Amino acid sequence: MNIKKFVVINWHITEACNYHCEFCFAKWNKPVEIWSNPDNVQKVLSNISQHFRSQGIFRIRLNIVGGEPIMSPERLWNVVEAAYNNEMEISIITNGSHLENIRPFAHLISQVGISIDSLDHETNMKIGRECGGKTICFDALRQKIEDLRKANPDIKIKLNTVVSKHNFNEVLVERFAELHIDKWKILRQRPFNGNSGVSDYQFYAFLRNNFNENLMQANVPKPHKDLLAAFIACEDIEKPNEPQQVIFVEDNDAMTESYLMVSPNGRLFQNGSDEYTYSRPLTEVSFANALSDIKFDSKKFESRYASWPTQNAVNEMEYFFHLVEDNYDDFDCFTELSDD
Repeated sequence: MNIKKFVVINWHITEACNYHCEFCFAKWNKPVEIWSNPDNVQKVLSNISQHFRSQGIFRIRLNIVGGEPIMSPERLWNVVEAAYNNEMEISIITNGSHLENIRPFAHLISQVGISIDSLDHETNMKIGRECGGKTICFDALRQKIEDLRKANPDIKIKLNTVVSKHNFNEVLVERFAELHIDKWKILRQRPFNGNSGVSDYQFYAFLRNNFNENLMQANVPKPHKDLLAAFIACEDIEKPNEPQQVIFVEDNDAMTESYLMVSPNGRLFQNGSDEYTYSRPLTEVSFANALSDIKFDSKKFESRYASWPTQNAVNEMEYFFHLVEDNYDDFDCFTELSDD
C-alpha cells in the first residue's frame, strides 16, 4: 500500500436508518452488527491503528457511517470514545435529521458530513429521504449546523450529494453557499443492486447547474480558510494562502476500489462490482491479512483528495455540452513536409 501521509477508514457501523433512500448502497442483508459489543469495537480499531502506525502513518481518520449512526447515540459514543483512545481523528456521515444527538461529544468530532440530495420536499419523498412523510428543510438544516458549530466552533461541515434521476435538474449551489460549508462532494449514483445509475446527460446537467467553485470559496467560514488545505488534502498544508477547492466531484470510476470500508460485522468490503466482496473479520485476522482479501487502489484513494478528478469531470461536462471545442491543432495534416 502506498498511502503517503494519511488514511481514512469508513466504518459502516449499522444498516439501520430512519430513511429508506431508493439508491442506498448500505445494504448487507442485516448482518450481526458488532458495534453493540465494546470489546469488538476495540479489537477492530486497535487492529487498524496498529497496522498503519507500524507503516509510519499516524494520521488516521475513522469516518463513522451507516445506515444512520446518529440514531443510536449511546452506541455511537462508545465507538467515538474507542477511536479517541486509539488517537484517531473522528468524522461522522449522517442524513442530518438528528444532528442534536452528537452535540454532547461534538468537541471530539473533526468533521460532520451531511447527506443532502435535495432541498425540495417532493423530490426527497421520491428519493426516500423522509421519515413519516417529513423531510429536512433548508431552514432546519441551517439551524442544526449553527447549533453544532456552537458546540464545536472548529468542526468542519461537509455536504454529500448523490446525483440521481430525481434531483439532476435541481440547483443547490446558491443555498449551499449560504451554509458556509467547508466541502461539498458531488457523487454520481452508481449502478448497484439492479439500479442502472444516471445517464451522462443527467450527471453533467447537474454539474452544469451547480459547479460554481468561486461562489463556494467566497463563503468558506473565515476561521477555517487558513486551515482548509490540511482538511482537504495533507499535501497542500504548506500552501494555506492559495484558494482551496471546496467542490469535489466523484464519477463512477473514481469511486470504485478507492475506499477502505468496514462492514457492520467487522469485515473489510469493496465495491468493485454489482455485489460487495468481503474479507475475513478484523476481530479474527490482522488488518494486513484482511486487506489481502479485497482489491484496493491506493492511487485512486489519494486522487479523491486531489483536484484533478474533479477538473476531469468538469472538462467532460464542458465537452458534452459543447462549451469548449476539441483541440485538433496538435498535428496539421496540411503542413508541408520538407524533403529532409
